[in-house]
Amino acid sequence: MYHISDSLDIRRYSSDFEKRGFVQISEFLNNESANALWELLESQSEWNLVFNRQGKHVDLSYRDYCSWSEEQKKALNEYIWQSATDTFGYFYKSIPVFDIYKNNILPGNPLNNLYELVNSKPFLSLMRILTGEESIAFADVQATSYDRGHFLKIHDDNVSGKNRVAAYVINLTKNWSPDWGGLFHLFDGEENVVGSLVPAFNAINVFKVPQKHSVSYVTPFAATSRYSITGWLRRDTDAS
Repeated sequence: MYHISDSLDIRRYSSDFEKRGFVQISEFLNNESANALWELLESQSEWNLVFNRQGKHVDLSYRDYCSWSEEQKKALNEYIWQSATDTFGYFYKSIPVFDIYKNNILPGNPLNNLYELVNSKPFLSLMRILTGEESIAFADVQATSYDRGHFLKIHDDNVSGKNRVAAYVINLTKNWSPDWGGLFHLFDGEENVVGSLVPAFNAINVFKVPQKHSVSYVTPFAATSRYSITGWLRRDTDAS
């Protein structure tokens, strides 16, 4: 099981969260857990390549995508980038940990421990203190990997019926350079940037829902993948 750092004082971040609507907290997990999670994500071979096609979410096997010709890959990439010119778009790799756990798809797989981490009493208690929302009942979760050419356009996570209080991102990328893109941007109502967070290793970002945000385009010269564990803190117990 993975563990949160014993030295974390979550209360010192509560006022910033209330005032700004977001925080980044360094050294969130203990070192052993952070390194183990990084190794777990880096070792994964089964990812979904996810993107928006004409307003519908698409999950494509990344293993299958890797078997395509370079011409086929280029055609898909160009289609996604072009479509994102004037509509909401995203393009990255994902592992649906929440579904894997709830549907018992991979019994005994270490990925199940990610769900148990963010639904543990210590994690949920800390998030209730940070956000001031005692109504938080559970967290859903996915693993993500942003590679070269990947991005997430501006949106606010406000989906009817999901009862999302806040979103969290546990950053698990070592030695990421801001020059590579993949920055987490937060915006005001007029889409002016009010905060930019580098995906620092073992830092957690927590931000209110709704809050406009994006992940900037990962450049072609990025030297590694941008890994994270992310999801939403939700009020009800209906895990749908």
